[in-house]
This record gives sequence, structure tokens and C-alpha cells, in this order.
Amino acid sequence: MGNNHKQRNIPRAANSLQDECIRVPKVYDWVTDTLTVTKNIAFDDEQMEAIERAMEDPGRRPLRIVCQTPETPPLFPLNQSDSTLCEDNGFFCEQVGEKRDVTVPISGEFVDAQLVDLLFNTDVKIEVVDRYGKCVTEAVLDAAALESFVLCYPNGTDLLCRVSKIFCRISSGTLLLNSPCPRSFELEVTFCVDVQVEAEVKLEVLAKFCSPRNNDLTAPEGIDQCPPIEFPEQCPDIFPRKNCDCQASGEASGFTGEDATEQGEVGILADICPNCSLVDSTFRLTFNDTDSSDGLRNLQFTADSFDADSLECSECYGGDGLKVVVSGEGRTNDGRRLDFNLALVDGPAGDEYQVQLINERYGDVLFDTGIVNVREGNIDVEDCVTFQDVK
Repeated sequence: MGNNHKQRNIPRAANSLQDECIRVPKVYDWVTDTLTVTKNIAFDDEQMEAIERAMEDPGRRPLRIVCQTPETPPLFPLNQSDSTLCEDNGFFCEQVGEKRDVTVPISGEFVDAQLVDLLFNTDVKIEVVDRYGKCVTEAVLDAAALESFVLCYPNGTDLLCRVSKIFCRISSGTLLLNSPCPRSFELEVTFCVDVQVEAEVKLEVLAKFCSPRNNDLTAPEGIDQCPPIEFPEQCPDIFPRKNCDCQASGEASGFTGEDATEQGEVGILADICPNCSLVDSTFRLTFNDTDSSDGLRNLQFTADSFDADSLECSECYGGDGLKVVVSGEGRTNDGRRLDFNLALVDGPAGDEYQVQLINERYGDVLFDTGIVNVREGNIDVEDCVTFQDVK
């Protein structure tokens, strides 16, 4: 698997390692998350009078409720992380209280980390406008989300939190058609957040671009606190996550193989380990059943999580081809949650793939494409240069 197969004379992947000399803030942890809060907004008497007057004029109907959020700075340059730069723009994020030392399970082991509470706040402008866009009434309100994060945040490092985007949605509908109009409505405000822990260092390294991890760690209750950490220490089990041994992408279709559970045409769209990181991987499957007598009919499946421990890269066809295997979870178009196994082959005489969909509760294989020979499209598999390759 992976590092054990011999290197072939193929182009390096776009995010392979290369020599770099840098003097920058070292990133000890990097987390992105999406936080949504719901507020119930009620019109006061003065606002209701203005709305009712506008409703009496048929030429101004229908009225619409619109919400506006502050414009956030771009993701780059990174110095926009300073929260003081955003306070005058109607939004901010800040740490609430002190960090606490915790111990969390990672890949079957317990590692030391820190738990912090972060507050994200923004002003939202609400307007009721007529069919011509003229404002009938308006109000400004604030929305806030408080979230806990488990981070590699040792003493001597700095925490930088940033709101990369804010958007709002009126879930109860935006049109006001007839009198009397409702006195209240529900507003959903979503924060796209980016949290980094840094300390300035000087490094001479082999480097590659890294991707943020998901906010997927939970601090257990009742675990004794760790002893104080005197100096910043790396937390390799938390961040950065393990680099992929290879990356694969492609859009391809063909007919199910001899060992398939169903007969029909199956297509896939896959991008596994883009930039040599499992973060942001995608996989979708469509199946058009040619035998409707078995009751399966057509099927669509979309993956929403990938198991890093299941990823395997190996040579095939005597070293002339590359194969990648990965597993994970996802949902069908009718809402069923299933596990999946995916195999992609970049072969010298043609590309191949196989997909299995499995009942996660009982472990039964509900659907198997068999080995599909690609008739249209293609699959590309490339080696990634990892730290193990250069040690």
C-alpha cells in the first residue's frame, strides 16, 4: 500500500513536496466550520402601520422582506484575521473565557488539546420593500453564535478567529401578499468561520499547501485536566492531517460488470484527495436500471464523508497502472444512508472502477456495480510525494 510500491516515471502531482525556506507564523491548528442561528423577529406597532399602509395600495404589492449582512474581507491576505479590523464593519469574533486543557481520543489514542469558546457576532439589516424596491420600513438587529472548539492551542501560541462569510435566509418566506400580514418571522443567520492557532518561527522545510480540517473533535466530560504546557508543542495527531499517498479524479460511465447485483448503465464523478489531502474529496454515482423487474430502478448516491484509514494506493497491471481504494458514507436520492467502497483504476489498456453500497447497520451489500470498464470519460490516478518517500 502507498509508500511501499515502487515509484514509476510519471509526473508529480500538483501538490508534491519541494524545497522551501520560510520565516512565517507556524500554524499549529486550522479549523473551518459553519454555524447557523435562528432568530424570531417581530414587527413593532410603528412598523406594522407602515406595512399596512403600503399593503392598502395595490400598486405597491407584493411586499418583500429582505435581509442584508455585512461584507466580509477576502480569505487572503491572511492578516485580515485580526478581529479588530472587522469590529467597525458590523461583525466580529472573540474568545470567551479562558482555554481549558482536555484529553481527546484521536485514531484510538488519547492526545492533549485545549478547549475554547468562541463568540461570533454580526449586525443584520432587515428591510420591507415594495414591488419597486422602495423601503417601507427597516430595522437593524444583532445575531450571535457561541461555539466550543477543541484545538491544538498550547501556551505561547496565538489564536486568530475570522468570519469569512455571513449570509442570511428567511425560512418562513419573504413575500407579504395580503393584509393582515404576519407580525413575526424566522431569520436564519449563517457564519462561515476560520480559526487558526499560530506562533512565529523560522523553518527550513520540505513543504506543500495544507488544507483545513473539519471541526470534528468533541471534548469528553469527566476527564482529568492535563498538566500545564510550558512551551509550544506540535500536535501532529490533530493537525496537519496525514497526506494522501495518491490522488484520483475523473468522470466516467459504462455498463455494470459480470458480478454486479443489477444490470444497467452506471456513471461516476469522483475527485479523491484533491491537492493530496482527503479534505474536500467528492464522489457521486448514478445508475440507470435496464431491468426494472427487480424493483431497484434508477439510483443516485452522493458521498458526504470519507474514511482516511481506508485509503489505499497500489500498483496494478505489472506496475503499468495505479489503483486507489477508499470507503466512506453518504446518502441515496431517496434519503437512505449507506456505507460505500470505491475502487478506481488508471490502467494502460483502459480505465476501470467498482462501487459497492452497504447497509451500515447490517453490513449487507445492497448494490454492487462489479468491475466497470470505462466506455466514456476517463480516470486519472497520480502519486503524491509524501514525507515517507523522502525520508
